[in-house]
Amino acid sequence: MLLLALLIFLSQTQVTYSLFNKYRVHIINGLTNETLTAHCKSKDDDLGVHELAVDQEFSWEFRINFFDRTLYFCNLVWKGGHKTFDAFLVDEKALLNSCSSSDCMWRAIDDGVYLFNYPHKQYRLKYQWEK
Repeated sequence: MLLLALLIFLSQTQVTYSLFNKYRVHIINGLTNETLTAHCKSKDDDLGVHELAVDQEFSWEFRINFFDRTLYFCNLVWKGGHKTFDAFLVDEKALLNSCSSSDCMWRAIDDGVYLFNYPHKQYRLKYQWEK
């Protein structure tokens, strides 16, 4: 009975896709001549502090956990401000609709933090810097 329930659960396309597909989040420094400090983590994984030179990228790969509750958040800091935000959240449909089936690309620019919108093929401002 338990095996049957598990097979039905796994037969759902989104669940199976989520469990087996790898996702990648990218943080890109698009600032004008400034270093960006990025500290990203989840409940279980601290990805460390990364100092990104202009046009440098930090990225990581992961799979969604079994209960579809995966969350990674990042704190970005530079001399012009800072912003903490959810870089990947399974429950946030707006975020997942902007990302591709396997990538979320964030770019820090002088006026804010942008997310690449794959359906529209352009970066869109998501957050302004806090002072």
